[in-house]
Amino acid sequence: MRILEKKRAGYKKKYQTGDCPFCDKRTIKDQEIKALESKYWMVLACKYPYMNGNLMIVPKRCVDDTSKLNASEWADFPGVLVRTQKILKKAFGADSFNLAMNIGPNAGGTVKHLHLMIVPRADMRNITAMNLFHDFYLVSMDYKELQNKLNKIKI
Repeated sequence: MRILEKKRAGYKKKYQTGDCPFCDKRTIKDQEIKALESKYWMVLACKYPYMNGNLMIVPKRCVDDTSKLNASEWADFPGVLVRTQKILKKAFGADSFNLAMNIGPNAGGTVKHLHLMIVPRADMRNITAMNLFHDFYLVSMDYKELQNKLNKIKI
């Protein structure tokens, strides 16, 4: 799949070992979907999305591997995932979702803070011919538009 998103070319694809963007209060405030937050998890609008509606479910505690999540974090996770899917269904008419975690640099991870990418996928028969025949997706909604759209939806 090829992606056209105007800011994606500037994204650093190497594994970040410095300051964690998901621990930075400015980043969180800039990208958070407050209605989906729980005691242990936050949901952020992806600044460099794969497709429209791309969100990230991120533990509030800075951990880099699922093996480092505690029992309370694991118990809280399904509720956040279900609420996130529910709001994306309402906002995008999604009937399916892609879920992905790249843990570590050799798996394609770029941030040393665990996060699950969730991408809504609506019925593919309704997309443009260019997308259907060329597997090329235009990302037309930036993360701030997504954040504003989702913050208006009651779940």
